[in-house]
Amino acid sequence: MDKNKPSAPQKKPPKKISERYLYNAGLAYLQRFPASTHHFKAVMARKIDRSCRFHKDQAPEPCAEMLEKTVLKFQELGLLDDTAYLRGMVTSLRRRGLSSRAIAARLQQKGLAATDIANAVRTYDIEEYDGRNGEMEAALILARKKGIGPFRRKEKEPDIQKEMAALARAGYSYDIVQKIVGTDDDV
Repeated sequence: MDKNKPSAPQKKPPKKISERYLYNAGLAYLQRFPASTHHFKAVMARKIDRSCRFHKDQAPEPCAEMLEKTVLKFQELGLLDDTAYLRGMVTSLRRRGLSSRAIAARLQQKGLAATDIANAVRTYDIEEYDGRNGEMEAALILARKKGIGPFRRKEKEPDIQKEMAALARAGYSYDIVQKIVGTDDDV
């Protein structure tokens, strides 16, 4: 090993937890990433845990109380708003062609309730698609992105099983998968 070669940079020790630190760190996080309250608490709890393991004189319980106060502050300021987060995520995910199942799975990981997610998806579909089948519209978006079903290139020999598998993995029902793969240009 070359002695002149610099070693890997040392990680900075975590800062001691204070209300000001939690507020600033939380604000920096929320400016970069949208987050549900549950997900935000989990991220900040990891920071607290890391800091408490390094600083032995710091107890986790008072830090957790400070986190709760910080969360309430952010909710009062409107920086942590689960309904706005849910609405924005449903809009974004639906426009990318995700199925209701895929949206529900992704948002439940962020700590949102299944009923709230289902209501948000239903509301989005009604507002965006004016009574048309929102699930079918999202499946068409995905089919267009992947070049399958009615959007496959004519010179390409279709691999129906592969196309059906791609849509099924995306969470679409067999009925919708059949309609997409079996449709022609009239969609």
